Amino acid sequence: MIRPAGGDADPNSAPARRSSRVKRFIAAAAGATIAVAGLMLTGTVPAHAATTVHTYAPTGVGGGTTTSPDVASTKYQVQVAGTPVQAVKYTQSGHNFDIARFASDSRTPTITVTLPSTTIDTVNIYPARYYPAGSVSVSADKHTLTFRMSADAGLNQAIVMVNGDSTNATGQPYLAVVNDPLEDPAQRPNTTSAPDGSGVNLQTGVLNFQQFAAKYLAAHPNSVAQKAPAATTSSMAGKTVNGTAVPAGQKTSAGSLVSASSVNVRYPNVRAMAADDVTYALRAAIDTIKANPTALNTLYFPNGTYVWSGLLVNGLDGSKLKGGKLKIYTDEGALLKNRIQAYMEAFEPAVGIINSSDIEIDGRGVFDGNGVANYNARSTGDLHDAYRSQHQGGVMVMHSSDITFDDTYVRNAKQWNYETHSANRVTFNNIKALTPYRQPWIDGTNFASGQDITANGVFTLGNDDAFASGHYNPSDGFTPLAPGVWNNFQLGTSTPDLQGYVNAVGAHDTVADELGFDSYHWDNQDSKNISVSNTLNWSVSAGNAIRIGWAPYGYRLYNYTFDNFNSVSPWAGGISIGGGGPNPYPDMSVVVKNSSIDNSRFTKGPVAVSNGSATKTITAEQQAIYGYAPNPDGSGTTYTYTRAPIGTFKLDNVWFSQQRTNSSPLSGVTNATLNDLHVAGRLVRYTSQFPLTTSGIGTLTTTYTDANGQTRNVKAGALADGDTWVGAWWGDQTKNNSSDLTLITRNTGVGLMGEQYTTGSGDGKLSYLQFPLSSLTRAPSQATLHLTYVGHRYSSVPSTDTDQLLVQPVSDTTCTGGGTSCPINTMTWQNRPSFTATTSSVAKSATFTLGSTIIPEGGGTHQGNAIDGRDITVDITSFVQNAYAAGQSTLLLAVGNAGGTNHELRFVSSEGATGSGKLTRATAEMAPALTVTP
Repeated sequence: MIRPAGGDADPNSAPARRSSRVKRFIAAAAGATIAVAGLMLTGTVPAHAATTVHTYAPTGVGGGTTTSPDVASTKYQVQVAGTPVQAVKYTQSGHNFDIARFASDSRTPTITVTLPSTTIDTVNIYPARYYPAGSVSVSADKHTLTFRMSADAGLNQAIVMVNGDSTNATGQPYLAVVNDPLEDPAQRPNTTSAPDGSGVNLQTGVLNFQQFAAKYLAAHPNSVAQKAPAATTSSMAGKTVNGTAVPAGQKTSAGSLVSASSVNVRYPNVRAMAADDVTYALRAAIDTIKANPTALNTLYFPNGTYVWSGLLVNGLDGSKLKGGKLKIYTDEGALLKNRIQAYMEAFEPAVGIINSSDIEIDGRGVFDGNGVANYNARSTGDLHDAYRSQHQGGVMVMHSSDITFDDTYVRNAKQWNYETHSANRVTFNNIKALTPYRQPWIDGTNFASGQDITANGVFTLGNDDAFASGHYNPSDGFTPLAPGVWNNFQLGTSTPDLQGYVNAVGAHDTVADELGFDSYHWDNQDSKNISVSNTLNWSVSAGNAIRIGWAPYGYRLYNYTFDNFNSVSPWAGGISIGGGGPNPYPDMSVVVKNSSIDNSRFTKGPVAVSNGSATKTITAEQQAIYGYAPNPDGSGTTYTYTRAPIGTFKLDNVWFSQQRTNSSPLSGVTNATLNDLHVAGRLVRYTSQFPLTTSGIGTLTTTYTDANGQTRNVKAGALADGDTWVGAWWGDQTKNNSSDLTLITRNTGVGLMGEQYTTGSGDGKLSYLQFPLSSLTRAPSQATLHLTYVGHRYSSVPSTDTDQLLVQPVSDTTCTGGGTSCPINTMTWQNRPSFTATTSSVAKSATFTLGSTIIPEGGGTHQGNAIDGRDITVDITSFVQNAYAAGQSTLLLAVGNAGGTNHELRFVSSEGATGSGKLTRATAEMAPALTVTP
């Protein structure tokens, strides 16, 4: 026998540095770019092993719904290992993305994308770290691109940008490819219908919600069940707020049911529910499961469309059910869509797990928060200023524990996509959040507070932080004593809107009563042991990659780990820790490893970590009313603490797409480690490459792994950020060689370095190198130029001949062509820095023998040639000291050799040392460099 729920559901509950050669790819720092000049034209699709591809059922079709609301992309035609997969338009607010989702048994399937109406000029695949130039091929007609999903990325998703990049300048809609693993059959419940058609199968333990809701609504139509809120005495009655007395006995207004099409509906008025709204049916279904704990443990949503106030589970202890857990399962074609919420202050997230425990949510149905419509006050929705609405998002886990989400899709969230508040032991596996809109507060994952939270496999499209934590009480602007509330009701003036104020308070109290806690106490515990791995996150405009500690209200935050965390396109910043402190962080540990942050849109550096010695006083009133951390002694009295340094901060094998150093501090840390950082495609081996500045750190360890697998300390100094050679021979005089893999010197004898040669048959050559000096905080006591010797040109020259390098600082604003601009990337013999070398103006290397390594004449790559490998050094201390004293941000050097008959010498250039087209026998250690001693 089925025991019914404990009564009807409550009807009144509120609910690049250089230009490349034509034959080479042009790799944008932010992605794998195929440019027009270097387009790889091929009709060949990479071979792939037999792959099982599962295409998903149409979203929302089933249970009487015959048409999906999804609209097929008109830009992209997608195939996965030869199987067509539909791409769907996401156009609720702008059109930033089309999305192709499917499941397969391969993590590296071949993806073929055809754009019938678009000529492919460039392609970027993200995360760019795992899709370098050459990983994408384009058909001869430039309408089809092909790539294989990266095994190294360890992700189930990739973002494809055709004729655009992560700066969002052009190219929308972009394409998101979502490759879920094939579903484990064990996740799917027994879907056998109950014999009596009730939807409640006591033999299998499954409640089929589609069948249950149909029966429930037939017996309890919304038109009868729904009631407007009655007038009640305000919780602020008899109190004074900002100088305005609220009369004793002051009541809220009596509510009315208004048309569902009404705009800006405020409590106590409520929109009339549609006949098929299953909000009340859900509450009855959950009550039925609670009432049958030894028989029922699964809430099942077959394919079809469900319209409601969201999946709200409040006060359910799954451990009391059969098997010790409530399982909620959505079929892959289920669309669980939020209605336009009852009124603007209502609390209706897409998924809300409140005051509950031991719940597992599985299945690949789509939870749709209907966020754009809900926050569109001009037509269908409501205003959403903080004082008029509760913060609410896609998935919210609040005051709950032992919760698991597997394979969950959320789209069109109202605010944060996935979030936790005072939650414990929560696991997110393979979760997706598809909200690529300019909605406010659309964080990817925001674990505002919580302990032992694990997210493994995360894909989010949003409009704000990719990840955030430590933003306590995000709805504190919606409380009776918040200034935004009483200011907007003119309390404290001669014309206060008392009725409007008490109605707003009534809306707040209704939600607080339903949740069991008010807005100030959503977050009421320290946050610790938060782990996020295997993620890809994209942001429309605002936000940071990682933001920790914006407003933690005096609570402690510690033990954050990010592994294979990949952020694309945020605007505000990269890793931001601190913010709204000061905060007591002595045990805080933040580790980011094997990750990438695309900082192509930043106007500042990608790190902002600061936690100095400021103090903070937390008053007794803040503790008692406003949700601040209690006095550690338990007294509740006012206390003051000093902000402690962050205990541990570590970046290990983290990739930043571009060099941005402005306003990028790393400070206030006891132990900081920077290992194997990559910036703009280069391994950080010199201090000038760091995309940050350091100060106030107890112990700072900076290391990298060399080509032999050995750990080395990062060297004080800089790599060249530009180099080239120029030639005096008539065929070389107009060439720019800044993309060559070697640098060349040869002294014609006209001038000390051959720099005065102008006409004739001479074959002189000079090299120029530029070094950044911005990382210097003082003039160094010593500075040394390092060049790696490759070899010389003529076999007739004895290997025992000796030579010296000559170096002189020059300016690229005084040029041989008479102009005022001759930078490295356009420099030629005819238009290069003009200078006169003298014995007193140049620095010299020690003499060295030319050796027996012979390199053919001319420019070009010489990619496979042998390399002598000797490190030729020149002391240029005075040059660097003078440049620093003059406030120069860069130092440009001319390099030649002292001379000798037929002495034409070659050295490894920056491009020759690194990159896919480098000299075969070169290593990154061979790049031109400047080392300094403080």
